[in-house]
Amino acid sequence: HRSFFCVAPVAMLPMEEHLKGGFAMRLVILFWLQVNGDGQVVNLVLSRYVDPQCKTLDTGEGVQQSWFMAPLQNSVCYDVSVGLNCGFRCNLKLTCEYASGSGVMLEEYPFANCEGTMRSRIPLAKHLTWQGALNFFNGQCTSTGDGKYMSFNKPVDSHPDCSAQGAVDVGEGADVAYEERYYMQFYNDNGCQNPYEVTSTSTFQYNKYQWRVYRGSQHCLDYVDASERAPNFTAAVINSDINNFKLMCGNMDGLGNGVLVRRHQGSVCSGISQDAVYWRDLFFPMNLYMLQDFFNGECVAWGNMFVKFDKPWNSLHYPDCSQNACKSGYCSGGRLQQEYTGASPYTGDIRTPMTQAQTIPSNAEAVCPRILLLALVTIAAWSRSS
Repeated sequence: HRSFFCVAPVAMLPMEEHLKGGFAMRLVILFWLQVNGDGQVVNLVLSRYVDPQCKTLDTGEGVQQSWFMAPLQNSVCYDVSVGLNCGFRCNLKLTCEYASGSGVMLEEYPFANCEGTMRSRIPLAKHLTWQGALNFFNGQCTSTGDGKYMSFNKPVDSHPDCSAQGAVDVGEGADVAYEERYYMQFYNDNGCQNPYEVTSTSTFQYNKYQWRVYRGSQHCLDYVDASERAPNFTAAVINSDINNFKLMCGNMDGLGNGVLVRRHQGSVCSGISQDAVYWRDLFFPMNLYMLQDFFNGECVAWGNMFVKFDKPWNSLHYPDCSQNACKSGYCSGGRLQQEYTGASPYTGDIRTPMTQAQTIPSNAEAVCPRILLLALVTIAAWSRSS
């Protein structure tokens, strides 16, 4: 392989004032080519075009940009020349992040192999969905978002999978709108061995719910009725779906399991949102440990029945709100016992702040009998005189 830099004059720029307004030609490195023995370009080159077919090259600085992958195992670090999101020469690492459009982020580092302290972090393309970014990495002609177009000379083999974080276009369909689906089945027994069946005489209309995890917005979910009912079940089914809600951490009254639920009006948990409510207000009261068992796919109580998921949840699909949860005493969803500390049982009077506030002070306890005795003597004297 042979490597060389391609340089070209890109502008006539004014020199310093002491040169009396003279001009000098600025040479800028446009891209770094690695060529094999047959003269074919080996490394990645990102080119900018003026047409949506990527046939006519644009002009100006950074029209062609070299992407040279760092020599590391499973590397997503690139030595990049001037062009897309790079002012001159950059060490860029591809990572993932929610609410970033395509889901792909560009992190800039000061040294080769993306070492050192990160300098900046910006989205690769906020105007793209994840599918759009995937097409871009596969070498398809892609919009830059500002009226131009871009494409690689060949597919990018090394890039992160940001399918969970990347946005989804409505036109891409429901199959790609959700990252995962979990099915919650109702049971009659506390071992979750006897599934609840909805028959013609059932008073409870549901026996299964689907929890759908959205792509493109962290901890954004749907809770949808997926019940299987007997053919002779004819009652009107009440819509119990809860769509477009986000799980977040908080515990305003100190009694909750740490998880709050916020419903949104826009798609994929966007737009105007309602006030966050407690988990217990929308679902069923669960303390911290019961909620952990719930997401781990274990059998837990739900009203007068029991529920269990078809599989444990991926821990990335729900927030860890243990720091916000009620951890001792009477918590919503059941009392939590503190670990044994070795102290002996207390045998004295139990005087809570409430009972203390309602207890008459000791100096008044001797006054009351004297007042009562004086009142009785007065009544007796009045009776004799009358």
